[in-house]
Amino acid sequence: MDRCYKTIIVSLLFLVSVIIPMNRVNALEYYYLDNKSDNRFVEVEDEEDKKEAVINLNDEEIILLSKLVAAEARGESYEGQVAVAAVVINRVKDSRFPNSLEGVIYQKNAFSVVRNGTINAEPTSSTYRAAQEALYGNDPTNNAIYFWNPDISTCNWINRLSPHLRIGNHVFAK
Repeated sequence: MDRCYKTIIVSLLFLVSVIIPMNRVNALEYYYLDNKSDNRFVEVEDEEDKKEAVINLNDEEIILLSKLVAAEARGESYEGQVAVAAVVINRVKDSRFPNSLEGVIYQKNAFSVVRNGTINAEPTSSTYRAAQEALYGNDPTNNAIYFWNPDISTCNWINRLSPHLRIGNHVFAK
C-alpha cells in the first residue's frame, strides 16, 4: 500500500512540475519516466546541478527538445541522442539560425519530423536525459549545426556540406 501511495505522490509532483513551468531547468532533473520499471516515475540523482545550462530553457522547451530527439534519433545510441540535442542547441546559439528553441525546431524545412508529425510522439526517459545532458554542455558533435542520415536523406543541398563525424546512422557537419 505504501508503495502505491509513493508512486501516486511522485507522479503528481512530476505532473505539477510540467503543468506549472518553473522557468528553470530543473523539473525533469529530479523525476523522469523510467520505461524499464513498469512505466513509473522515479527519483534520480541530479549530477548536473553544479553546472550551468548552455542556454536557458523552461520545462516545456525541454520537453519539446526531448520530443525532437525521440523523433529524430529513434533507434540511435544514447550518444547519438545527445548529439542530435546538441545540434539543436548549437543552432540556437548560432546567429545564422533563430535564437529560440522553438524557432530552430519549427524553422521551415529544418526537421522532417516536424513536417511529418512524428515530433508529437512521447519522449522517453533516455531522450529526456539526452536533452538535459546536451543542455548542460555535452556536445559529442564538436559544435556541429547539421546532421542527417545519408541513407535516407533526400535534400540535395546537404551534399555541399563536409561531414566531420559519424555517430550511428547520422553524420554531422559544421
